[in-house]
Amino acid sequence: MAEKLKPEEKRQKLARAAMNVIWRDGYHGATIQSVANEAGLPAGGVFYRFPKKHDLAQAALETMQGEFIPLLDSIKSKGAVSDRLSVFFDYLDAMTPRRVSHGCPLARLMLDMPGDADFDPARKIGQGVFDALIGWVTDQLREGGLAADRAAIEGRRIVLRWQGAIVLAHSMNDRAILDDEIADLRQTADALIAGA
Repeated sequence: MAEKLKPEEKRQKLARAAMNVIWRDGYHGATIQSVANEAGLPAGGVFYRFPKKHDLAQAALETMQGEFIPLLDSIKSKGAVSDRLSVFFDYLDAMTPRRVSHGCPLARLMLDMPGDADFDPARKIGQGVFDALIGWVTDQLREGGLAADRAAIEGRRIVLRWQGAIVLAHSMNDRAILDDEIADLRQTADALIAGA
């Protein structure tokens, strides 16, 4: 007999399922039933915890935030800046297969969300995740010796290039595009720190 989940565990399971379904099918293609199926829970539980579809979008973004930001925090204190950036790029490498097949889950949801005000809280969460990512890279470059304004420009540029490579690799179904860009981003970060 399966162990009964606590209410918060059910909510987390449904939020993760929403993230996966929206990532795979897009916001508009996601349904309450597909989220329930992904979670292995009844559809009524989805309606109960997330009465409106924008609640599902927000839960999906909260899940991304709850996983990605602690990951960045865990790398923050590991060795020298070059070591931290190496771990970061290793993490990007590990995500590559799913990024090629499905794109970036955060960008996909942010682009798919309707523009109405009901989605403003969700949009702020997504923007916060991107801000945290750019801020983390910027902080590493600054600690590596770059001036604050240059570190901010280069940190944003690194995230921009990675996101652009995801779009192209996904669109072309060509992993080499993303592999090559991540390898070049590693070299770029190393050169920036070496030249600081």
